[in-house]
Amino acid sequence: MLNDFGIDMDKSDLEAAVGMTRKWDAREAGREVARNTIKQLKSLPKFFLLFSTIHYKDHGGFEEFLNGVWDVLPKDTPLIGGTVRGFMNNFGCYTRGATAIAVSSSDMNVAIGYGKNTKRNPKNAAKNCSNMIKENLEKNKYNNKFLLNLISASELPEMQSIGRKKIIEPGLTPKALMKLYTFSQKVLQKGAGRDDEIVEEMINNFPDYNMIGGGTIDSGAGIISYQFFNKDILNNAVVSLAINTNKKLDVLTTHNMKKTGIEFEISKTSKDGRIIHEINGKPAFSELLKLLNWSRDLLNEDTWLQTSFYFPIGSYYNNSKTCFGPRVIGFVLGESLVTGFGSQDKNASILTIDGRGLLETIDKNLGSYSKSPSFGIIASCTTRLETMGDKLYYARDRILKYFNDKPFIVIYVGGESTYSPEKGFSYINMSFNSALFWEDN
Repeated sequence: MLNDFGIDMDKSDLEAAVGMTRKWDAREAGREVARNTIKQLKSLPKFFLLFSTIHYKDHGGFEEFLNGVWDVLPKDTPLIGGTVRGFMNNFGCYTRGATAIAVSSSDMNVAIGYGKNTKRNPKNAAKNCSNMIKENLEKNKYNNKFLLNLISASELPEMQSIGRKKIIEPGLTPKALMKLYTFSQKVLQKGAGRDDEIVEEMINNFPDYNMIGGGTIDSGAGIISYQFFNKDILNNAVVSLAINTNKKLDVLTTHNMKKTGIEFEISKTSKDGRIIHEINGKPAFSELLKLLNWSRDLLNEDTWLQTSFYFPIGSYYNNSKTCFGPRVIGFVLGESLVTGFGSQDKNASILTIDGRGLLETIDKNLGSYSKSPSFGIIASCTTRLETMGDKLYYARDRILKYFNDKPFIVIYVGGESTYSPEKGFSYINMSFNSALFWEDN
């Protein structure tokens, strides 16, 4: 049966396309990534997801980058995205450039929203984003619902007379350090991303939605990241895409990290459980080094990422008894450890993983889907990219096995998460998170 546009309604009209660019010039890159994506579609896109490495900040700027995209993209196409450490798609693995995925379908309603000041007031940012989506999302009969959340990830705090460092040595009293950190977090909005708090609020507002999320980041310096919303460039914001559709979908988080046998008690934390002050009743940083048998000389501004992130703390997220996984230490304030998320779990351990485990995480995740995907969006921790290095193509080979020639993108982010009404909320670090869509033929 043909509709008014000549489309056979008994056949699926779902189309998905992935494009990319490696051009250096921001405007030219924007044009190319949009053109290479859109030209593969026969119909206007329902949405356009855009991801870029931070490089265009210094090669024309992100305003010019988005101007280039909109030179090509059809007017009023809903667009969200942001900066990432790197990306993978059907064409390869990259730590410089931009990629996009666009989808068209007559059986899909879409709305986007944003909220600002995520590090100062995450709950309010999530509420504003949710309200915008609810105002613009059409009422429909579709039962399958999805939400993508992209949130400004943690950034190094900016502290008077100290500057921006991953490791701030003891010197000031703990109370003075916490005051400086609070000022940086609440006033300057430099500090913990608080993306877990944002997703929790999004779940409160959209409890029947499946969700995937990730934190926008730069190239690893932890200085600044950007979020894209239509023609606007934001920072310290959440941008979200809501989809209602008759297509089937599901989400899943896996990590595959193992306990090392190093167990300890988290004996004193901040109120939200994000900052660890004491381990085994002793100053946290010194005790952690002792447990790992590391000298202080091993850790500095240059080695912090390559060392500490690969031996994260294992604990349960907040009060959850099901979401156990890695929890990275973002930075050190004297003797206190600022971690990726809050936890009230006192019992903790050190986790680790090897190359085989990183690859098996992919099989464990994608192998759990019984249907062949039509397209997929995957959020993977940036530390997985850093760890695998030039062996990342082994990971891509695994992913291609599941997708064949179907479009997919993997974005390397911070603060990854998924949620489904059936599985609940999974927020852990160093994880592999998938959102797959398919047709129920």
